[in-house]
Amino acid sequence: MAKWNKLALNIVMVVFGVLMIVGSLLASVGTTLFPFDQLVGTRAAVAGVAFGAGLALAGMQPVVPATWVRAGLVYCVLDILYEIVALFWLGGAGISIVSLLISLILGGLLIFLYPNRGDLIPRSTAVAPAAPARL
Repeated sequence: MAKWNKLALNIVMVVFGVLMIVGSLLASVGTTLFPFDQLVGTRAAVAGVAFGAGLALAGMQPVVPATWVRAGLVYCVLDILYEIVALFWLGGAGISIVSLLISLILGGLLIFLYPNRGDLIPRSTAVAPAAPARL
């Protein structure tokens, strides 16, 4: 079963990356008409394509790096929070049920399929404070 989970994780990561790329390219029409992202020197569509390409390329690796799975999970959590805030703040006018469901499904699959779930939570690297230097 672990072999199929590994293959499924790779497929989920590649599909997640392709969805990010396609969504970013489709959103580039809106940012062309209202280029608010360029006011701060960025291009949201390019950032989304780069992030999606990173996810897709990470999914093509034999072992999917935990960092890319974490990045995908951060995106899913932020998208879910955005949809919840849009529901209450805008009265449901800005909510996208499709986006919410895809983030819930992809986030759940990433957690379920990743073989070492403990690696998804970064460990603290705090070291005990050094003793004061004696003069």
